[in-house]
Order: sequence, then C-alpha cells, then structure tokens
Amino acid sequence: MNGKITSWKDDKGFGFITPDGKNEQVFFHISSVKKATRKPSVGDAVIFEVAKDTQGRLKATHVLLDGVLLAKPAASKKIVTEPVKKDMLDYFTYFILVILFVISLGLFMKTGTPESAFAPGALFLIIFFFISSRKKQPENKLFSCSKCRSVSSHDERTVLAWNRGFNRLYCKSCHQTWLREQPKEQQESRSSYASSKSGCLGLFLVIASAPIMCIFGAVTWFV
Repeated sequence: MNGKITSWKDDKGFGFITPDGKNEQVFFHISSVKKATRKPSVGDAVIFEVAKDTQGRLKATHVLLDGVLLAKPAASKKIVTEPVKKDMLDYFTYFILVILFVISLGLFMKTGTPESAFAPGALFLIIFFFISSRKKQPENKLFSCSKCRSVSSHDERTVLAWNRGFNRLYCKSCHQTWLREQPKEQQESRSSYASSKSGCLGLFLVIASAPIMCIFGAVTWFV
C-alpha cells in the first residue's frame, strides 16, 4: 500500500500515514520503519503494509521510505580460523619417540638380533599411532565459510579438515552443493572414509599385538 506521512513526532518516535485515495490516518512506529539513511519526516512518500494491534486498531508495518536509500547492514566480522598448533603433549611424545628409537637402534646394534628391539619398537608404534590419530578441537567453535562468508558451527567434518591442515572451511550447505557438482569426488571421499576405517582396524591389530611383542622382547632382552 502507498501513502504519505502526514504527521511525525520525532521526540516520541511515532507518526501517522495517510493512504493514497483515503482520508483515514494509520498509526506507525519508528520500529516498523526499515532502516534508512535518515529518519522519517512529514511529506515522505512511503510503501507499507497494514495490520491490527492488540486493541483492533489499524497500524502500519514494514514501512519503507520511498526514494530513500536503505542503510547498509554492518558487515559480519570474518572469523579467522587459526591453524593447528603443537602443544606440550605433542612435544613430549616426540621426545619419547626419539628416546625409543635410540633405544631400539642401540639394542639392535649391540645384540645384532631384531628381537631385542621388539619391546621399544612396539611402544614406538603405539605412540606414533596415538599422535597421528589424536584429534584436536579448535579454540573457536565458530568459523566463517570460505565461499558464502556465513558463520557456522564446527562439526565432525570441519574439525577433521582442520586437523588435516585445511584452513579454508565450508559450511554444510556449500559443502553439499560442491558434492552435488562433483559426483566423482564424492565417491572418492566415501572410499577414503572406508579406507580410514580399515586404517583404524590396522591400528587395533597393532595395539592388540603390542603386549605380546613387548613380552617376547623383554624375555629375549633379559635372557
């Protein structure tokens, strides 16, 4: 509906609109005016909708000042995703790995038999798989999509990508759009997911056989 502002009280934030071709006045409040580059004033042509308040009186809603530019919305602040950082546990495990490697190499060179290095070697493998499979969580639970710039919450997919070193993250909607456009890549991602399951099975077998290797290596070492 079109009309013109015939009354406006700037100090109180309300006024009245006279619809085109009618003699009645319709109340409107500043909260119903779409954000413009200036405040309403008497004589402004407006486009609006009409509704009733709780007392059954007419009021204008969604008031748009005709010919007045709308204020630009504030740009949402881009959330920068920090790359994965090493923590004290990482450096400690690296230190342990170096020690185990030196012990394994020293035992092998001293005895000349691979069995003597089984115990520290098994521990080396367990710690190595622990480091490679440990999943960290980003400090900020939100991220900005690299395509549509919308702010989204991290899920298992984005956390996994972040742990793998990808800093360009995409929201679920953009990711699904990409999958629909790239069916071959989608199949490859599913196959890689299946291979990751087999990798977990291999890790389980290594961990399950580690105690036997440790016992065998310890007996060989002391005997």
